Amino acid sequence: MFTIVLLWDAKNAEVTQWEETPALITWKDRELSLRAGPRERVDADGNSSQVAVYLPDELNEEEFQELFALHEKHIPELHLHG
Repeated sequence: MFTIVLLWDAKNAEVTQWEETPALITWKDRELSLRAGPRERVDADGNSSQVAVYLPDELNEEEFQELFALHEKHIPELHLHG
């Protein structure tokens, strides 16, 4: 099982679980593309999980970087540095 972080926009993000990490998927009537991962994350208790990050397909790499930095402050699953 993979932990999936969906970064919709500057104010909206979602964390869910999926069994696979496709490159492109339709979710809630939007085309989303895999932008990062899956990468291993180890939490403070030493538990590891595989995390992947998705964005609406129309957003570019610069927008991804901005949204990732913005949401990383509030979404522990984005803290991929162990």
